[in-house]
Amino acid sequence: MELTLTLDEALALARAADALPPAVTDVRGDDRAVHARVRVHELPGVPGAVRLATRMAGPVDVRVEDRGVEGRRWRVALVASHPKVRLDLSGFVTDGVRSQLGKLPAGVATASTQDGATVVEVDLDRLGPLVGEAFPAARGLRVRVEDVALGTRLRVIGTVG
Repeated sequence: MELTLTLDEALALARAADALPPAVTDVRGDDRAVHARVRVHELPGVPGAVRLATRMAGPVDVRVEDRGVEGRRWRVALVASHPKVRLDLSGFVTDGVRSQLGKLPAGVATASTQDGATVVEVDLDRLGPLVGEAFPAARGLRVRVEDVALGTRLRVIGTVG
């Protein structure tokens, strides 16, 4: 099975599922990354001091880098930077990502801060059932994800059995 969505299609699905807030704008992809601007002060749960500072400073540039699949884990790295204000935002980003990942079943993905980036590791064995739930006809079948790629397209390769 191969499922390929354009970046626009993937964004529409993410927004419909409330997984991508309206504060994320100007999303575009390239070979192995997605770039966006984020109005941090509009994100839910942002502490007051951060909200005020980011409202004054303006949007943050975010890059989501596909680092590939190794073993049964897919890794992506999120790097956030402000075009004028130099801050390490990785701790703040990691906390936000962990909050979002907490909405998924336990063990599907983890987030950690590494070298100024938020690194998300997705367990492909636990991702398979979530992919299967997205398709009513696949309910009750075992979906095994073999590969995932992110860039101008979101591509998932797996088997159904």
